[in-house]
Amino acid sequence: MNMKTKFGAIITAVLLSLTPLSADKNHNGDKDIITEKEIHNVDSIDDGIMKILQTVNAYGVAEYQAQVEEGVEKPYFWLLKPLDMSADNPVDMFAPDFTKGIKMGACYEKHFHIRMQNGESIEDSQLLAKQDVPGCMRDGADELGEFASKVRQMVLCHPKHGQLLLATNETLHFAAAMPCHISIYEKDGKVFVSWRNSHEMAKKDKLNKEEKHITEEIQEAMLEMLGDL
Repeated sequence: MNMKTKFGAIITAVLLSLTPLSADKNHNGDKDIITEKEIHNVDSIDDGIMKILQTVNAYGVAEYQAQVEEGVEKPYFWLLKPLDMSADNPVDMFAPDFTKGIKMGACYEKHFHIRMQNGESIEDSQLLAKQDVPGCMRDGADELGEFASKVRQMVLCHPKHGQLLLATNETLHFAAAMPCHISIYEKDGKVFVSWRNSHEMAKKDKLNKEEKHITEEIQEAMLEMLGDL
C-alpha cells in the first residue's frame, strides 16, 4: 500500500468512527454501550452545552453540600473539566469542537507525509508539518470532506469514583474508559448528548461486585444529570 492510499484509508476509518449515532439503531436505550439522549428546548449545540453546564454545576453543588452536611471531611462531587483555558467563552472552554481537532490532526499527518516524501528527516518533518497546519486549515482541509454535524466534546469526572476504580492492578485497564467523555451534536434538527455506559461496559469485564456497583452509580448519576435535559 503506497503512502497516499494508506493516508486515504486512515481518513476513511476516522470518518466512519465519527458517524453520529442514530436513535433508530437502538442507541437510545439505557442498556446500550452508548447512551444517547435528546436535549429538549434548545435551538443550537451551544444552547445545549450551556444547559449541560448549568445542570451539572447544580448537581455537583448539591452533592458537595450534602456531603458537608453529613460531615464528610473531603467532599467529592461531579464536575466538568475546562479543556481550553485560553477560550473567552464557556462553550469553547468546556466543549471544544471535536471535528476541528480531527481536521487539524489530518492536516498535520498529510503534511508530515509530504515532508517525509521530500526527503526531510523525521524531526524536521514533524516541525515543518506543524507549521503547515494553519495554512491547511485555512484551505478547509477539504480532503476530509464535511462532517454530518459539528461535534463538541466535554469531560465530566468524579475523583472519588476514579480513585476507587483504579485502586487495584486488576482494574487499572478501566482507565481507558475514564474520565467520562460526553459528546454533543445536532441531527434531524435536534440536539443530542451521548456518553459511554460504564455499567454496561463493566458487565463484559472481570470486575467484582463492589466495582460493578460503582459503575452502576456512575451511569445513574449520568442519567440524572443528562437524561432529561
